[in-house]
Amino acid sequence: MSSEYRSWRERDADAALIKAQADKTRAETERVKQDAVAGEAQTQTALLAEKVQQAKLMKQLGDVAEKAKDDKKARRAKRREQRDEDGATFKILVNVVMALGLLAALPAQISYFLGLHRKDDKDPGLAWTLAPIPFFLELLAWVGVMGTRWAHRKGLPRWPFWILTATLASLAGYINWAHGVTEFGPVAGYALAATSMIGPLLAEVRQFLESKAAEDGRDLKQRAKDRRAAREKAKADREREQVERAEDARRKKLFPAEFEEFERIIAAHPTGGISRTAAWERAWDTMHALPLAVTAGSMAAREVAREAVEELLRDADRSPESIAVDLFLAKAFGPNGGDDGSSGAPTEGGSGGPSGGGSRARRAEAPEAPTALGRKGKQGSGRTSAKTPEKPLDPAHIEKVRKLAEALGDDEMLSARKVREVIGGGSNEYAVRLRDHVKNNPASAN
Repeated sequence: MSSEYRSWRERDADAALIKAQADKTRAETERVKQDAVAGEAQTQTALLAEKVQQAKLMKQLGDVAEKAKDDKKARRAKRREQRDEDGATFKILVNVVMALGLLAALPAQISYFLGLHRKDDKDPGLAWTLAPIPFFLELLAWVGVMGTRWAHRKGLPRWPFWILTATLASLAGYINWAHGVTEFGPVAGYALAATSMIGPLLAEVRQFLESKAAEDGRDLKQRAKDRRAAREKAKADREREQVERAEDARRKKLFPAEFEEFERIIAAHPTGGISRTAAWERAWDTMHALPLAVTAGSMAAREVAREAVEELLRDADRSPESIAVDLFLAKAFGPNGGDDGSSGAPTEGGSGGPSGGGSRARRAEAPEAPTALGRKGKQGSGRTSAKTPEKPLDPAHIEKVRKLAEALGDDEMLSARKVREVIGGGSNEYAVRLRDHVKNNPASAN
């Protein structure tokens, strides 16, 4: 028993070793569990990544399939558009109609012609000698159709073949109508006539359209755009023609002689050789030798108005410059002249205008307080003050005006405007004093 005895230290060491081994085993077990969890998580992550990748691939496949489907639809639409542009469907239907017409017309005609016989023939049989006639009649119309196609390719006139096709198709149609009405009634007769006539006529229409399409290389959008532009141009042309007719009516009423000369100029030139504006300006120049809308009468009226204005300004002892300043003051400060009351500017109507006596009265009643706008109150700039010395008359100017009066032959014909012209300009007040001096001091008295 002594050999089996172990000290407490040995027993503690064994216990500690067993515990350490147990802890190690638990740790390894825990690590294995963690590794298993991590492996499972990695597996799940890989699966999710694979699903995402598959989803992306499926989306790409869907996009590719959708794009292929759209491309197929686009190609189909393009082919359909090209067929419509080329008229392929129409041509196919025309061929079908022609084939059906032949299939319907030939059997009826063959049976009709095979059944013909002489009236005195007591035992008639099939008229085989007349069997080629239906083929002859139906092919006659197609001779004209093929001739039209050949003429189109060679650039020859096509109308002779149109007449030939119409004549031969009408002949075949009449024969079909006649025996159809006799054998089967009117409805069948008209139907058989249509089978012989409609096919060749449709073939001619198809050839006509093909010829037009070959001459016009535009596509559908361009043709629509050109048609819209043509409609707009036609509308603008109609509106312009209406305006021109109204304009001609007014000119003919107001200026008959000038309008007659205008029409003569238009007729003398080739069509489009001269514009309406240029022709009217030339006609006006021929009749008046003046700018457009100016006549000798209107020029004389203008001169009379100018003389009247100058006479009015002379009587009022005013100048055009002072009138302009007074009008500006009236517009800037109102009809009452601002806060200082009435100004010396003329007003329309009433006694304050230049034509009345209110100007002198207002000048006499002007306020005495000097202002920045005038020497006395708001007195007009053209009014002379007693304190302002007048410019002395130049002897050379007096001599020029005196010579002008001698040339005119009468002092009364002198005007302030003529005086200003002969002295080379100047104020109206100075010109008026020069004129009055020459009138009051003739050359003999000087």
